Amino acid sequence: MTPTRVITRIIASSPIITRLSSTFVGLQKASAFRGYSTLSKPLLSSRRSIFLFLIGAPILYLTTTVTRLLYQYPTTDIDLSHPVYKSKDDVRFKQLYGHWFTARVSAASLAHQARLVKNENNGASEKEVRYKTLIEAWTSAVFCTPSLSLEARAIGTLTGNGFKTGDRGEEKVYAGQPLAHGVFKVESIEETNPPATLQEGKDGVNGKLLGRAIVSYELPDQHAHFWEVLAKRGVPWRHLSGGRHCFEVIEEEGGKEGEIMVRFGCVVDMERVNRQDREAGEDGKGMPWLSVWLHEVYARWLVDGAVIGLRRGRN
Repeated sequence: MTPTRVITRIIASSPIITRLSSTFVGLQKASAFRGYSTLSKPLLSSRRSIFLFLIGAPILYLTTTVTRLLYQYPTTDIDLSHPVYKSKDDVRFKQLYGHWFTARVSAASLAHQARLVKNENNGASEKEVRYKTLIEAWTSAVFCTPSLSLEARAIGTLTGNGFKTGDRGEEKVYAGQPLAHGVFKVESIEETNPPATLQEGKDGVNGKLLGRAIVSYELPDQHAHFWEVLAKRGVPWRHLSGGRHCFEVIEEEGGKEGEIMVRFGCVVDMERVNRQDREAGEDGKGMPWLSVWLHEVYARWLVDGAVIGLRRGRN
């Protein structure tokens, strides 16, 4: 028996496939497909049904998930004076793309994330309780999402550190801290006391800023070099060289009691001038629109994962 037939039999014997197939049979007997014979016949064909479910289910999941993320986490306009737009070299880099996504979580869930229970001494009978700040809790919540954790494990494998996540800020987050095996670096983190005032026209929301963290990353130089060569040879795009993530905890003016606002921002650095032909000046090339869109969707996915983790008490 060929491998294809074995796989086909395994899938066909799945309880889910069996139940769905029986559902279609029942619908056909009930004349639910009257007038749609061309549709019902393929659905009841075992081989075609299997391929339909194999292809249709992922497409349906991706479509519904992306639609939900776009609706649930719309972009927010933030003034370019925000510190996350400040790169290490503004003469060399420009920031063409900045995405901001906001969520509201219960203050209790964020406070629970901030509570660390540790027992430093193996023989101690009492456990040590230490609290992270709210901004530390939100930052680590994003880095502890399954998606970023998988990224960190892949990085660990590629860098020879094993299939491990590295530091994700589970215990604390501080300036200069390397995260995910050093791919990310905490540039700054502060708990604003007293809270800074935010205005909707400039900051996208009226409220009080309770804390902010900025984390930077840089892509390998050979990656940027590859795209610079392509751009010089006529490709109408270039890729990002690095960027920064911003994490904020906000007390929203007029918000629901017991809720707190958390925000995640992404800003990418693009070369102003092609490194292979600096005398030509700025060429105005940016990322392909599909890359920008996928970057936005993935950022929303991370925010959604962090919010779910807070609700479930995941650390």
